[in-house]
Amino acid sequence: MPLLFRILIGLGLLGICGCNLNYYWHLARGQSRVVYNRIPVQTLLARADLAAQTRTQLELIQAILRYAESVGLKTDDQYTTFYDTGGGPISWNVSACPPDRFSPYTWDFPLVGEVPYKGFFHRDLADEQRDALAAEGYDAIVRPVSAYSTLGFFSDPILSPMLGYAPDQLADLILHELTHALVYAPGQTDYNESLATFVGRQGSLLFLAQHFGTDTPLLQQAETRRADAALFRHFMAETVAELDSLYSLGLPRNIVLRDRQVVFAQRQRDFALIRTRFTHNQYDGFLQWELNNARLLSYRRYNANLTLFSSVYRARGEDLASALEIFAACAEDGNPWQCLRITTEPEGEMDSDKTRALRG
Repeated sequence: MPLLFRILIGLGLLGICGCNLNYYWHLARGQSRVVYNRIPVQTLLARADLAAQTRTQLELIQAILRYAESVGLKTDDQYTTFYDTGGGPISWNVSACPPDRFSPYTWDFPLVGEVPYKGFFHRDLADEQRDALAAEGYDAIVRPVSAYSTLGFFSDPILSPMLGYAPDQLADLILHELTHALVYAPGQTDYNESLATFVGRQGSLLFLAQHFGTDTPLLQQAETRRADAALFRHFMAETVAELDSLYSLGLPRNIVLRDRQVVFAQRQRDFALIRTRFTHNQYDGFLQWELNNARLLSYRRYNANLTLFSSVYRARGEDLASALEIFAACAEDGNPWQCLRITTEPEGEMDSDKTRALRG
């Protein structure tokens, strides 16, 4: 199976031996299945019997890709093919964390470095990994994955669930994943994911205004969703901060495990009091959440320091292409977050060649 070996090479996995080999072989087989069963988008669009909604979504994706190119994202041959997931997620991610502190369990992989999650193409394998971590005393979760980026190593396909997304959600998702292919800081997952979140959300609003016009109802709907997301993000930041304060007290583990339940129960009562401030009820599930540090960190991973990215964007004249240049430059820094902060400092406080170069 030559394709499998090409995939192994692309993933940087050849030459690895030991107990991880079965896992890497699983990844290669899963990716090869996607590659083998992709259908060119142009083949679908040429079909006279193609459903109108499917055609509309595929054509919209072509417009999103053109917009992505205009702001400096690398589209290459991304999203030029289609893959039917059979109605389910494309994969599942496992993540874990000790129950008495916010310190993610991490895995180390070739090329991408240390990451706080592990992906599987089969749900049963993900469940098995989660259960093994839970047996070791970790908080652990399995999350469905709606899309993933191969960081430009392969041509990522349009996945069948995307065809049901609203225009702003579709643009958000594609711009998010394309950001990973352009900017990736090894071992800096919070930076990578939160940057992609910012670019997806901001870029999708800009795309809607450009493609549908500034008076389109779609833009108002998207902005309402973003307002809900910002409200929940603030609430979750407070939740994590309260728990983090408890964890930092140095109390015995049994006391921490008892008291964290009290803190979390109060936060759920607090959420019930602000529910009416949300336009949509998509965050009501928080009321049924069981306290799990891995779940809380997973949310924070995609929503860290979004105001910092926004500050850089504003400092660059709200030019997304220009801001992306800064985000990419900072990804190459040993401390990308500090790099971003430097770029937003007043010019009088900046004295190094590097910061002057970043400011342009």
